[in-house]
Amino acid sequence: MHILYITPLVFQTLVYPCTWIAFRFFTRIRIEGLEHVRGMKNGALFAVNHSSELNPILIPATLPFLSRLMPMFYVSREKAFYLSDTKKRLILRWIFYGGNIFKLWGAYPATVGTGDYDLALRHHIKILNNGRSVCIFPEGKITRDGLIGEGKPGVTYLLWRTGVPVVPVAIRGDYRMTFRELLLRKRNVTVSYGVPITSSEVFENALKEGRPPTLEELKSATSVIMARIRTLWQA
Repeated sequence: MHILYITPLVFQTLVYPCTWIAFRFFTRIRIEGLEHVRGMKNGALFAVNHSSELNPILIPATLPFLSRLMPMFYVSREKAFYLSDTKKRLILRWIFYGGNIFKLWGAYPATVGTGDYDLALRHHIKILNNGRSVCIFPEGKITRDGLIGEGKPGVTYLLWRTGVPVVPVAIRGDYRMTFRELLLRKRNVTVSYGVPITSSEVFENALKEGRPPTLEELKSATSVIMARIRTLWQA
C-alpha cells in the first residue's frame, strides 16, 4: 500500500481552523503539557486513551498550528472491524471507516491476527522511520465504561522498532458526549500531553543484552505507558 504524505497534511491543515474554533466554542477545552512536545522536530508516537470518536480529531486540533509534528497518521483497524458493529452500518460510516477517506486523513490499518508485528505495523514503521508522527490508541477500541483499559503491545513494538519516543496523552471529558451537550457547551474537555518515553526507559535489559524484547517485555513496557496515561487522566 502506497503511503500518502501530502494529502493528510493538506486535509488536516485545512480542517485545523474549523476544529480549533469548534472545540473552543462548543466545549470548555483545556490543553496541558504542550511543553513536552514543542521541542520535538522529527515526529513522535502519540499513545492516547480511546474515549470517543472525537479523539483522532482532538489530537491535531490541540497541537500548535503548522506544528512540525504534523501531519498526524493513525493506526486503525481493518475495514471489516468497523462494519461488524451493527450500530455503524449508516452509509456515512460505511464510507468513512476503514475506507479511502480514512486513508486520505492519514489512517492506515494494522493487520491483526498475523502474530508478526513487523507485518501488522509495516505502514506505521515506515511512517515513523520517515520522521512522521503516528497516533495509536493502545486499547484498540473505544472504552465501554469510561475508564482506561489495558493496552496492546503494538505501541511498544513501534517504540522498539523505530526508536521514536512515545508521548502519552490522556483525554477526558468527551466520553459519551451527546450532541445536545455539545451545543449547550456543557462539557469540560482536557487533553494532557505527558513526558515522552524512550526505548532506554522501558527496554533496559534488552538494550544491554543487544537482543529484541520478549513478548512479556513488550507487555510490561505497554503497562508502563498505560500507567502514565492513567496518571495524566486522573490529575
